[in-house]
Amino acid sequence: MPRLRLFVNEQRRRWPGPTELVLFCLVGGSGVIVDFAVLYPLVAFAHLDARLAAVPAFLVAVSWNYLLNHRITFEGAREVAAGRSYVAFVAVCAAGVGIRIGAMHLLMKYAGWDQKPLLWLASLVGIGAATLSNFLGSKFLAFRRDAG
Repeated sequence: MPRLRLFVNEQRRRWPGPTELVLFCLVGGSGVIVDFAVLYPLVAFAHLDARLAAVPAFLVAVSWNYLLNHRITFEGAREVAAGRSYVAFVAVCAAGVGIRIGAMHLLMKYAGWDQKPLLWLASLVGIGAATLSNFLGSKFLAFRRDAG
């Protein structure tokens, strides 16, 4: 683990923005796993509607992502007040959900991507747009050093 930390710190020194983006995406990927780990038992065993179960799954995953991004991704994030940065991070991620759905809607309605397999491509484009938005919002709003 110390070698990995040294490697990441070297990359952060040489290419700070791209390194943060890669770490942000890795954290986000782990958040997808956490989301599914909450969603699946709520649907399969508690028999909740998936749309309802997605709410606690999102809240647990966004909290997980906040903790990891606060600790790993954004240098100096620990200098920002945790309560304020958490609320800002959740708001940024909630806006990201809207951006994803909005991008999907536009592609489905106006580009004709409303059938498989283009539907999945519309989803991926939406996820890409939301990821970029979430990264920028996290970097410049939620974890900005002088914002705390």
